[in-house]
Amino acid sequence: MKWVVITKIFFLSILLGILLNACIKKYDAPPIYSGTNLKANSSIKSLYDSHITGNNEKFVDNEIITGIVTANDANDNFYKTVIIQDSTAAISIRLDGFGLSAKYPLGMRMIIKLNGMWMGEYGGMLQLGGGVDRSDPLFTELVPVPAALFSKHFLTVGMDILPDPLEVSYNQLQDSLHSRLIKLNNIEFAVTDTAKYFGDAINKLTTSHSLKFCGGGTVYLRTSGFASFASVKTPNGSGSITGIYSEFGSQKQLMIRDTSDVEFTQSRCVYNGPSVIFYEDFEQHSPDQPLFISQWSNFAESGKQLYQIQSFQNNRVASITALGTNETSVVSWLILPAIQLNNSIGEQLSFLTRDAFDNGAVLQILLSNNYDGKGQPWKAKWASLNATIAKGAIGGISSVFTKSGNINLSNYAGLVHIAFKYTGSDTGPLASRKNTNYWVDDVKITAQ
Repeated sequence: MKWVVITKIFFLSILLGILLNACIKKYDAPPIYSGTNLKANSSIKSLYDSHITGNNEKFVDNEIITGIVTANDANDNFYKTVIIQDSTAAISIRLDGFGLSAKYPLGMRMIIKLNGMWMGEYGGMLQLGGGVDRSDPLFTELVPVPAALFSKHFLTVGMDILPDPLEVSYNQLQDSLHSRLIKLNNIEFAVTDTAKYFGDAINKLTTSHSLKFCGGGTVYLRTSGFASFASVKTPNGSGSITGIYSEFGSQKQLMIRDTSDVEFTQSRCVYNGPSVIFYEDFEQHSPDQPLFISQWSNFAESGKQLYQIQSFQNNRVASITALGTNETSVVSWLILPAIQLNNSIGEQLSFLTRDAFDNGAVLQILLSNNYDGKGQPWKAKWASLNATIAKGAIGGISSVFTKSGNINLSNYAGLVHIAFKYTGSDTGPLASRKNTNYWVDDVKITAQ
C-alpha cells in the first residue's frame, strides 16, 4: 500500500512539473543559437581579390566571412548600412532595415553566409547587397538585403573587441583601406569650413568639408543631412579624427560615426613660415576627365570646353585648350572655393603655369567680391590680378613651369572668389587660331 501511494505521488509530481513548465514563457531569453560550429572559410580581402572592376557578382558557393561591426546607423550617418572589418580588410553591407544598430551594435561579431548575396561597386567602393537593380541598363545598382533574409545570411555571435582605428598619414591613404576604421592625426578643417554645420539638416543634404593635414594633403569629411549631429558646427582647432575611409571616384573621403570621433583639442596647425589657408596640387584627382573637385567651379561660358585633369611625367595638373573644339570662341572658367580673408592678414596667392603650342590664347587670373559661387561667373564683377603667366612655347611643351610670383591679396576683405579665365578659338586659318594649351598647378594661398 505504501508503494502505491509513493508511486502516485511521484507521477503527480512529474505531471505537475510538466504543466507548470508549459505555462512559463521565457520572453527575455533569445533563441538558442544553432550555428556555433559555423566557421568562416573566406576573408574580406579575398572578396576584393576576386572582384572584377565594374562588375556585379553573385555568390553561388558556400563562402562564409566573419567580421566585427565598426559602423552602423546608430546616428543616421550611415543609411541602411553596417560595416564590418576582419584582420584583412573591411566592407560595407547594404541592409533594407531601420534601427540596425540595435541588432548589430559596434563591436558585434557577425558571421555572414554569402550564398545568394551579391557584391558590386558604388563610386568605386565595393559593397555587399541582396541583388542588382538593372532597370536602367546604363546604371546598374546594388540593392539592399531584404529584412526577411537577414536571418538567412547574418548570424550574430556576441560582442567582441572593437578594432583600434588604423593610424595613417595622407600618403598612406589607398584602396586597400576602403571601409576601414582609420585615424588621421595632425589635421584640421580648412579655414573656410570651420564653424560650419556638419550636415545640411534643413534640406537633408549631404555636406562635404575639407580636412587639411598640417603637413599637406586634403581629405573630405562627408556628413548626411539626416545625421543626428548634422546641426552641430565644425570645430576650430586641430587634432585627430576617426572614421570610415572611402573614396568617390578619386576623392578621398571620411565619414564619422558621431562627433566624439573628432578630437580637436589643439590650436590650429603651426607652420614654419606663412600659414597655408588654401592649397591644391590636383594629385588626388583622376586624369583624362573634366575637373570636378568639391567646392570648385568649372564653367564653359562659350565653346563648351571645360578644364581637365591631365597627367604628364607623373604630375597632375588642371589643363585647358581650345584645340579640337572647332569653336570660334572658347571662354572657360575655373574658380576656386570661396576664400574668407577676414580671418587672416598678409594673404598672398601663388601658382604655377606651363604652356604648350602657344599661339595667342589668353589665361587670366581674376578676383571677385560679388560672385555668388552658383553659376554664370561672367555676370559678376571681376578684377584682374597681376600674375606672371607662362608664354612663348611655340613649337611644343614648355620645359619648365613658370612661377606666378606672390600676388598680394591683403587689399581685399571678406569672402572672395578667385578664377582662372581662358580665352581662345579654334576656327579659321591655322595662323589665326588661338588654342594654346595651359596647365595650372600648385595653387596656394598663404597668410601671416
